[in-house]
Amino acid sequence: MNDPAVDTACVRIGMLGFGTVGEGTWRMLQDNRAAIAKKVGTQIEVARVGVRDLVKPRLVSPSIVTGDLESIVDDPTIDVIVELMGGVDPAGRLIERALKNGKHVVTANKELIAKQGSRLMRLAAKQGLDLHFEGAVGGGIPLIQPLKHQLSGNEVLKLMGILNGTTNYVLTKMQEEESDLDVALQEAQEKGYAEADPTSDIDGFDPQYKLSILSSIAFNAEMPVEGVYREGIKRVSKRDIEFADLLGFRVKLLGIAEAVKPTGSDEAGGVRARVHPTLIPKEHPLADVRDVYNAVWIQGDFVGDVMFSGRGAGASATGSAVVGDLIDVCRNIQIGGAGNNMPIDNLLQPLSMDGLRTAFYLRMTVQDRPKALGCIATVFGNCNISLAAMEMRTLPRGRGEIVFLTHPCIELSFHRSLKALRNIHFIESLENWIRVEGGGA
Repeated sequence: MNDPAVDTACVRIGMLGFGTVGEGTWRMLQDNRAAIAKKVGTQIEVARVGVRDLVKPRLVSPSIVTGDLESIVDDPTIDVIVELMGGVDPAGRLIERALKNGKHVVTANKELIAKQGSRLMRLAAKQGLDLHFEGAVGGGIPLIQPLKHQLSGNEVLKLMGILNGTTNYVLTKMQEEESDLDVALQEAQEKGYAEADPTSDIDGFDPQYKLSILSSIAFNAEMPVEGVYREGIKRVSKRDIEFADLLGFRVKLLGIAEAVKPTGSDEAGGVRARVHPTLIPKEHPLADVRDVYNAVWIQGDFVGDVMFSGRGAGASATGSAVVGDLIDVCRNIQIGGAGNNMPIDNLLQPLSMDGLRTAFYLRMTVQDRPKALGCIATVFGNCNISLAAMEMRTLPRGRGEIVFLTHPCIELSFHRSLKALRNIHFIESLENWIRVEGGGA
C-alpha cells in the first residue's frame, strides 16, 4: 500500500546510477520541468537515487540518495525505474526485479539490452509494462522508436551506421590533421570523448552491442551479440587514410546489417551483421559524418533510403533520449497501460563472414623485382578476384608500397589470396586490408 503522505498526483521515478548520463537526465527533468509536465499531463518527480559511492557529491539532495539499490526497486511508491548504471550485473537483476514488482523501466544500458534485452522485453510484455531503451543506441538520435513505429511497415533491407563517437572522432582527426591513431586517441581522452580504458570503443565492442540491438529491432528477431562480427580500428594507419582519400574514399568504423536471401547451394538465408573499418565513397552521406557525431542509414523496401544523425553520446544527448522514453512511459501510465513493447520471440540466423561479397582494399610492401606485379595479379586471378584500381609509392632501399582495390569478391576467396601472397618471397609484408562498401564495382 502506498504511503498516504506521498503525492500520488505525480509519477515517481527511481534512478539507479547517477553518473554522466544520470546528471544529464536529471538536469533536463529540472530545467524543462514545466514543459515536460504539460506534455505528460502530470509532474515527474525523481523520488529516489541509488548510487554505489555515497561520498561523491551529487546534484540531487542527499536525502533521496541511497546505496541500497534493491530498496528502490522494491519501493511500492516508485512508478518507473530509470537504470543508468551500465553493465550486465547488477543492472539486469535489478531491472528484472523491478518488472516483477510492477514497475516500468527506462534504460540506456546497451550491453545489457544487447545480451539480455529479448528476455527482459518478454518479461515486460507478460507484466503489461513498458521497457524502453532509446538511449542505448545512438545517444540522442531517435532510432529505436522510428524502427518500431514509423518504419515498421517496411522490410528493412540493410542498415549501416557510425555507431561510436570516439572512433569517429579518432578517424576524423587522422583524416583531417594527419594524426597517428595514438595521438588522436589521446586527444579524444583529454577532451572526455574516450575513457581512460578505450577498449570498448577502439576494439569495437560498443558498436557491436548497438548493432545487435538495432538488428533485433530492424529484423524483428533476436540477433545475439556473438552473431555480430567485430573488428576495431587498431590496424588503421595514416597511410591507409591517405590512400583511401586518393582512391575517393573515407575510412569509417561501420556497423552493417543486411538481410541475405538464400542462394541455393551457395548460402542459406539470414542476416549478416558486422562491425569493422570500412572504406566508403566520399559521396555517401555517411562519409561526411565527422567528429563525435553518429549516423545510421537505413534502406527500406518502400521508404527507400533514410538517414538519422546527431550526437551519439554524452550527458545531454543520451539524457535527452532517456527523458523522451520517460515521457512516453508516463503518458502510458496516465492512460492506464503500456503500448510500446515489441517482444522478440525468435532468433535470427547469423551468417558467417565467409560468404560476404564485397570489395577490398589491400596495402603491401614489396621488394622491387621484375614481373612482381604479374605474379601478384596471377594470385588474385587464381582466386577469382579481379582488380579495380592500383596505387604505388617508391620506398627507400629498392622497396615499394602497393595498394590494390578489388572488384567485389567472396570474402573466403580474398582470404585465400592473402594466404598465397604471404608465400611470395618478394612481398615483405601485407600491411593492412579493409573492406570496401559501395566501391570497386
